[in-house]
Amino acid sequence: MSSLKRCKKALMIGMASVILAVAVTVVSIAVPVSAATTYKKSGKTRVYTGKKSAVYYDGKKISTNSRYGIYYNDNFMIPYKNLLVKKGPKIKSSYNAVTKTLTLTRDNTQIKLTRNSKKIYVNGVRKANLNTAPFNVKMEGTTLMVIPVKRICAELGLGYSFESSTRNIYITSPVSTQAAVTSSNNLTTAASSSNLTAASFLNMSTSQFIATMGPIAQADYRRTGVLASVTLAQAINESGWGKTTLAQKGNNIFGMKTSLSGNTWEGSVWDGKSCVSIVTTEEYSGKKVKITAKFRKYNTVANSVADHSAYLSNARNGLRRRYYGLTSTKSYAQQLKILQSGGYCTWSSYVNELTSLIKKYNLTQYDN
Repeated sequence: MSSLKRCKKALMIGMASVILAVAVTVVSIAVPVSAATTYKKSGKTRVYTGKKSAVYYDGKKISTNSRYGIYYNDNFMIPYKNLLVKKGPKIKSSYNAVTKTLTLTRDNTQIKLTRNSKKIYVNGVRKANLNTAPFNVKMEGTTLMVIPVKRICAELGLGYSFESSTRNIYITSPVSTQAAVTSSNNLTTAASSSNLTAASFLNMSTSQFIATMGPIAQADYRRTGVLASVTLAQAINESGWGKTTLAQKGNNIFGMKTSLSGNTWEGSVWDGKSCVSIVTTEEYSGKKVKITAKFRKYNTVANSVADHSAYLSNARNGLRRRYYGLTSTKSYAQQLKILQSGGYCTWSSYVNELTSLIKKYNLTQYDN
């Protein structure tokens, strides 16, 4: 082979190598590399290898592909600014970069936390230490401070629950019922901080419904004595997991009619006029018949819960309370028996149906 041919061949091989190198370089640049979730421990950067948790507030998903919950040191941690301040309950916050102190404020409660410290102050008082201190993580390339969501919800009076099958985190507004007697008709109205409506239930699974309603029923139980398991079972049974026409049109999840025990019982939060007409099936003397009845309409699901518990606690049959003794027992079986004897539902299998729901879905977990 002549020297000229050898030069040409070498040149062609060299050019091919350059072209190949450029092509490889272009390909490597074009392929996006997803940012990992990282954090620092003992001075070293660690990659988070656990599962991401979706976060919901009052049934609506507030987390995104770049802002989510992580499980660390037996605690679920969430980026507070995105999921508690900008979205969700939208609590007030401030951060001192010098002292690394985070202040969270909701209504009359103020919490102070310090990054990488387990100390927590509530309204200026030192509380029991956090199990896991707030710390910084990098989520999809952005540095964010994460805090222990369960403890923070407890201190701020927010409902919290976790669905193990999906690893979803549910935060809910608390049920806050403050009695205010009107001068015109001596009826009691209730102001609730929860704006949850039944529309949120349409796309929920059964476990999501329970996780959302559980803390609301639990808060109501602590206030009234009506067991959360009983409230939840009735809500599921009466509203078809919040999806019935009555629930969707009236936020009425207990089948509460416009006329109940003369409407003279204390604590009713119904406005006395808003209603929904529904065709319903009732049972009389063993026979099932369809009737059209008027049912109460509420602005929120929380008001439905409050009105239901006020009825069970205070409704009268003559001089005697219709459900006498119901709030004096912590046995769901006994409370259901009292409901039956008081004539809450005409359905002969009602108590059996509620009992099955309580057992199947472990609803007693909220009776504490």
